[in-house]
Amino acid sequence: MRLFLSILLLLPLLCLGQPAKQTSTPITIGTKQTIHSAILKEDRNLWIYVPKSAADTKTRFPVLYLLDGEGFFTSMVGTVDYLSALGKMPEMIIVGIENTDRVRDLTPTHFPFWASGKPANELKASGGGPNFMAFLEKEVMPYIEKRYQTQPYRMLVGHSLGGLTVLQALVNQPTLFTSYVAIDPSIWWDNKLIMKQAEKALTQKDYAGENLFFATANTMDKGMDTVRVVQDEAQGNHNVRNHLLFRETLRKSKNLAWAWKYYPEDNHGSVPFPAQYDALRFFFKKYELDKDLKDSTITLEYVKNHYRTVSAILQYPVLPAVGTVNALGYISMGEKRYDKAYQFFKMNLENYPTNAGLHDSMGDYYVEVGDKKKAMEAFRKALSLEEIAETRRKLKSLEARK
Repeated sequence: MRLFLSILLLLPLLCLGQPAKQTSTPITIGTKQTIHSAILKEDRNLWIYVPKSAADTKTRFPVLYLLDGEGFFTSMVGTVDYLSALGKMPEMIIVGIENTDRVRDLTPTHFPFWASGKPANELKASGGGPNFMAFLEKEVMPYIEKRYQTQPYRMLVGHSLGGLTVLQALVNQPTLFTSYVAIDPSIWWDNKLIMKQAEKALTQKDYAGENLFFATANTMDKGMDTVRVVQDEAQGNHNVRNHLLFRETLRKSKNLAWAWKYYPEDNHGSVPFPAQYDALRFFFKKYELDKDLKDSTITLEYVKNHYRTVSAILQYPVLPAVGTVNALGYISMGEKRYDKAYQFFKMNLENYPTNAGLHDSMGDYYVEVGDKKKAMEAFRKALSLEEIAETRRKLKSLEARK
């Protein structure tokens, strides 16, 4: 017994002495593509993410255009991919626009001064915003829409000067995008020019069908609060003060669907991450089913009707979310409602026939109902589309049975 215990204690050390065989496989979430801009007279890099289900030629996607793409691409892709897998929003193509001259492109006017009025050499290149928006509208969007399966729904997301650019687009080009995300925008720019423009545009133009999420970071002096800051005149508190004043303008807007959120625990640098998530949840709050997935009253027709309503809201045809329908299939199967489970799995495959995971799920269904032949066919179909280790294991297990 003592010898046996000694071997057990030594086993981890012995294992450490035998390094495991290592393999390395890149994890890819997108591609970087270079296009030449005749408007800006330079090459520009685009960071592009396309959902896996794009392999199905029937599927088309809304597009999210992301300013400061090199900084926020990874977090935005992760957030969109995760929320869409949960059925809380549609899958989206994401286009991150990499900077070359950020100050030039993300400022609407030439204004080489800080908010305090102090001259700023760093801002001497400012004022190229109109050209940048022309580049986005006339070169980037046609490039994306020609090469990818897009829907007419477009979202623009920007932080700081990028947030200012988002507000400029909302005010001056309100039909170019469906949804706008302004994260801690630089409203102070050019003596708060955007506030004057917004006061006029938002109250006069009809913004029906347009959406805005406005995020404000806590950049106030310690001890200051959002009540007293409106009357405060300290330069260091101007950002939050301006944002609160802008909120009053939003309250006067004509049919604009908007949300304004203050983040007391986040500064200018940290606020983009939580704001990205909150913006997506705001825009797509009606996308998710309004019943718990375990609700036994959910039927195939209920799911179809829900997504007809979502399609009307988003103004393009929306297929039922892959993850949601697959979950309903497994829940029904677990409750031994096999006819219902089959209906959900079948609808998913009809909508997304090239999704390997869905063929794997159908294989699980056939295993559950005892149809070995069809289960093997489903697993083989899944593996013909994508090599999945778990699917391969299931198939080998069935082939080993006599």
